[in-house]
Amino acid sequence: MQTLTGKVQFQFYYDVGGEIDPQKLSIEGFSSTTKTQKSVKILAPKFEEAGLKPVEISFGFREIESIKMGVSAKIFPIGVVEVIFTANFRNSSFEDVIRLVNMSEGFLKVENKEVEFEKLSAEIFYEIGKRIQEAVYNPYTPFDQPEVYRVVMISNLEPKQKIGEMLGKFRKQIAGILRGEKNWEKLSDREVDDTLRYYLSYSEDEAVVVDWYSALLIGGEEYVDEIVQTIEIAKIQLLELKTYDKLLDTRIDKAYGSLRGVFFRSRIGIAWLSKTYGELSRTASELAELRIEVVDYVHDLRNILKFTGDWYLGKLYSALSDRFRIVDWLSLVDKKLEQLHELYSMAMERVDVYRATTLEFLVLILIISLVLLEILMVLKL
Repeated sequence: MQTLTGKVQFQFYYDVGGEIDPQKLSIEGFSSTTKTQKSVKILAPKFEEAGLKPVEISFGFREIESIKMGVSAKIFPIGVVEVIFTANFRNSSFEDVIRLVNMSEGFLKVENKEVEFEKLSAEIFYEIGKRIQEAVYNPYTPFDQPEVYRVVMISNLEPKQKIGEMLGKFRKQIAGILRGEKNWEKLSDREVDDTLRYYLSYSEDEAVVVDWYSALLIGGEEYVDEIVQTIEIAKIQLLELKTYDKLLDTRIDKAYGSLRGVFFRSRIGIAWLSKTYGELSRTASELAELRIEVVDYVHDLRNILKFTGDWYLGKLYSALSDRFRIVDWLSLVDKKLEQLHELYSMAMERVDVYRATTLEFLVLILIISLVLLEILMVLKL
């Protein structure tokens, strides 16, 4: 019988609604030794260069479903808090590991209460959020749903065998781990193939399999930290792109509202210094700043491999990017940026027309006034 030893990380990523200054994290339980990095949106394995080196916090252990789990969190300067629950397993069967991975679904027994796993992480996040408010700057409306991921790290196999042989012999069980599927025997070959599609292996003793819900790391203990960091990068990117997508949706709605004001409030043609025009100008300015930030961020995302110091991590990031459909999210954000640009170009063009009309009207009044003055002067003579 094949047995497995290792651990499972249940990761919950939350957007805090702004960037975080690590130097201001001076409360008890927080380390403020991390130096503040320049405010850039480059996400790459070189955490120090990207401003992504986290401040780490330990909350000790907590008993969940009679399992002693380590509880910790990471605070990323980019504005993300990751809450982590870690459960160890030893000499366990595939079925045992699948049941453990599947704990993140449904309710759990904690201190004689039935609680959803996500609520446990939310409680820790809210506690952290209240204590780091003073360190948050450049605020915005955060994405209200966490990104959830599971990383299964197998450090030992008994009996030992080559990774290729194991992946061939226990394909359905491994797919069951990655999907948290208790009835793994019923998985179709097509579903198993899709689950194992993103598979990397540098040597015969280690492998990384990336899926939408989970990742499986076998062996390669000396590289585990770097691999987990790369996974964190991709999940943070996905969360941030979803946040920008939501922000852009809000700005598009606001743009439509402003356009309606421009087209239906005819007074703006006469009173170009009106509240409507001022509101539209301020909104356009905010949009321009947001657009510059998002465009810069998207540009950095597209050039991420230039900042990746390790080619294997670069391959892993590419697999994660494909699996998480990060390119699709980038395209969606691009389209919404273009839509906003077109809407506000139309709005500002209409406002400029009204302003030009107002100036022409004033020039006409001035000419008439001068003519009248000339006539009066002639009559007086």
